[in-house]
Amino acid sequence: MRLLFASRGAPGPWILAAVLVGAATVVAWVLLTYRATEERLVSTEPARVLADPQLVALARRLAAPVYREHCASCHGAQGQGGHGVPALADAEWLYGNNPVGLEQIVLYGIRSGHPRARNLTDMPGMGRSGQLTDAEVEDVVQFVLQLSGQAADAGRASSGRQVFYAKGNCFDCHASDARGVTDYGTPSLRGPHWMYGGDHDSLYRSVYDGRHGLCPSRAHVLSALEARALAISLHEGWSK
Repeated sequence: MRLLFASRGAPGPWILAAVLVGAATVVAWVLLTYRATEERLVSTEPARVLADPQLVALARRLAAPVYREHCASCHGAQGQGGHGVPALADAEWLYGNNPVGLEQIVLYGIRSGHPRARNLTDMPGMGRSGQLTDAEVEDVVQFVLQLSGQAADAGRASSGRQVFYAKGNCFDCHASDARGVTDYGTPSLRGPHWMYGGDHDSLYRSVYDGRHGLCPSRAHVLSALEARALAISLHEGWSK
């Protein structure tokens, strides 16, 4: 009876040790597999990452806390944007929705002062600088109101069209169809999405005073893995 009781009692030390070693082996395997997947996310060409559901899912998981800490305070919890801050949850992207370009912006920013930031253009104060008179500013505002389907003074809009394509040289950045140029990061002037507002007074301020928004560089605080994950997640959007 003593032998039977002993055989059915608590496992011996060697059994416990074997269980612990087995558990540790499983944990190590899981961690190594996860780490290898992280390395694939960074080293794989972004276009191929997008075709790999496992890597996209990993990017989403990693990006969520990064976005909350570094992006949500300006762009909103759901990427809705705000006054002077572009939305990240709609179909309008100033610089396009290419994950390579998004990763560049995540790391280096826009007009941030970093040498690799997007710095090509900004909106000059055309009235404040004297390039346009007050009347010409009003004319071009009326033209933009007309372009975007809002109530506008037809006569002044006609004059504003001349300013847009001639003296103001507005088409050079906003394109001949006024739909913006992603290489420059210039917005469409046809609505319905407006960074600083599409009403008369907001448009007047934009033309007269200019706009000089920036996105800070995060290269000093984000790892390559975090930047890649955030870029992929932003590309995929909130609705997917």
